[in-house]
Amino acid sequence: MEKAKKSPEKRERIIRAAKQAFSSQGFYRTRISDIAKAANVADGTVYVYFEGKEQLLSSIFEESMSRFLDAGRRELDGMEGALPRLRRVLELHLESLGSDPELATIFQIELRHSARFMGAYSRSRLRDYFRMIEELLEEGQREGIFRRDLDLWFTTKLVFGLLDETATNWVLSERNYRLSSRLDEVMDFLIHGIQSIPS
Repeated sequence: MEKAKKSPEKRERIIRAAKQAFSSQGFYRTRISDIAKAANVADGTVYVYFEGKEQLLSSIFEESMSRFLDAGRRELDGMEGALPRLRRVLELHLESLGSDPELATIFQIELRHSARFMGAYSRSRLRDYFRMIEELLEEGQREGIFRRDLDLWFTTKLVFGLLDETATNWVLSERNYRLSSRLDEVMDFLIHGIQSIPS
């Protein structure tokens, strides 16, 4: 018997329902039946598209990261200067999470609850994002605006960590301010650090 064709629209409904459920109930408390009900499909239909909750969570992450990376590359195309290019990538990071509170909650809270997923998370599209930041840091070194002695991969992780903690703080503060409003503080810290320069 021939398999029924999968519907992209139905798959998208399941993804949207999973996002809402994971962000409001938490990954572990969410049942497949909760997702199916919200997506208006039978429980078994979810398994036609996804092996289970972990694959749903992975798909939300992978697809969101792919959209972010595509947008980042488009934005950087034609821009000149490592510093404005780095600033724009960081701004996109904060804007993309700030405009989607459900996604921000999943990224900043729910993804951290699974050690197995965190291992896959660190080897997935996140590595492509790290490479983008690393290339911008290297570009800045060539331009003479970033220190030549930086360990690029370590500094890349520090840049991401600063963004990550900024977003986590926003989620935990019940999102009572605009996440992208922290961009200037993030950039100032990256460029000037915490050292007090005598006047």
